Amino acid sequence: EENAASFHFPGHNRGQAAPSLLTQLIGAKQFLHDLPELPELDNLFSPEGPIFKAQKQAAILFGASEIWFLVGGSTCGIHAAIIATCSPGDTLILPRNSHISAISAMVLSGPLPKYIVPEYC
Repeated sequence: EENAASFHFPGHNRGQAAPSLLTQLIGAKQFLHDLPELPELDNLFSPEGPIFKAQKQAAILFGASEIWFLVGGSTCGIHAAIIATCSPGDTLILPRNSHISAISAMVLSGPLPKYIVPEYC
């Protein structure tokens, strides 16, 4: 009601940071309740409430035994996948146009890249 500013991390800003094309498409009102991680909303790093329930439902939907939501965007997911599966000296096959975070993940875990050029249909 007070239209108070939020200084939590990350800067959700109650929708003010939403891309303009998206707000033109679906409106800005949906983002007014874009809230950061607060104790009342569960904990992304150790969920026990609504996030935990959502992960369980997603696991059922995708036919997986467990699912974890990313807490650091695509970079976090790419780092986790490469670091969890690659060791120093392994070969990692990836497209030439892969996300830049794949490079930093290879630096952290040590595989050697084998680049392929993706085909576009």
